[in-house]
Amino acid sequence: MNFKKIKTDFAVSLARFWVMLPLPIVLSFGCFLGRISNLIPNKRSKIAQRNIELCFPEKSKEQQKALLKSNLISTGQGFSEMLIAFWAKQQKFMPDVVFHGLEHVDKALVKNKGCILLSCHLHPMELAVRAINIRLQRPGYMLARQHNNKVYEAHIDSARRSHCEKTIDKKDLRTVIKSLKANRCLYYYPDQNFSYHCQYIDFFKQPAATVVAIAKLAKSSQAEVVPWFVFRKNNKWHITFLPALSYFHSDSIEHCLSKMNRLFEQQISKHPEQYLWVHRRFKNHPKGRNYLYKDI
Repeated sequence: MNFKKIKTDFAVSLARFWVMLPLPIVLSFGCFLGRISNLIPNKRSKIAQRNIELCFPEKSKEQQKALLKSNLISTGQGFSEMLIAFWAKQQKFMPDVVFHGLEHVDKALVKNKGCILLSCHLHPMELAVRAINIRLQRPGYMLARQHNNKVYEAHIDSARRSHCEKTIDKKDLRTVIKSLKANRCLYYYPDQNFSYHCQYIDFFKQPAATVVAIAKLAKSSQAEVVPWFVFRKNNKWHITFLPALSYFHSDSIEHCLSKMNRLFEQQISKHPEQYLWVHRRFKNHPKGRNYLYKDI
């Protein structure tokens, strides 16, 4: 008897049932989980606290504490949004999704070189990807990291493929290139810690291991790089696409990554509570692995 499979299957079945409830109830439950994580000391909240201290030193202790609380609540809501993206019917959330600048994607695809949809780890991103794919004539492909729990991975991969058409392992460069040659959109999130093929590029004035593949891929494929971001505002999800980033085809790798991180900083600063601060973004550090998280 595989206890892990039974436990995982039960949890997924519970999630599928839960997202059938009215949207306000589903989202409120996520907020409740976030409030609990703020009240009960845990490793993820400590990581978020450290990241906020590092990235917003200009804020007072009280402001940092308030940002931490709102970030943990938003993290919980992001969990609910992920479940909605995986298993809810589109009628539940699509009326509350607002698109801005979708024409930039159409303009990029006219060049027949593919389109890299560049973003960072904002809490509603899974829901946003599904919403974008519903609107696109040809759904995009999604780069994803394999989950350690293979049973859970099978569930979420199936859920993503219901709207993404194809998910690609982030190390499968051959399939990535083929996808762009087929003039498809490819979702790319290069803002997490990397331990290989990376350069240390400042992110909120902290050296962050930043993957170089995005710059190399854009140069070799000549695919357009269209940035997009999603934030919750006024009980709606606003998805905004910006004009394609031409510097990915002309600048050096270091300059591309530096400009990309500046763009992420600008966007995150609009709603810093909605970013994934619970991730150890600075785990790899010039002064040693986990240098900034040693006491956590």
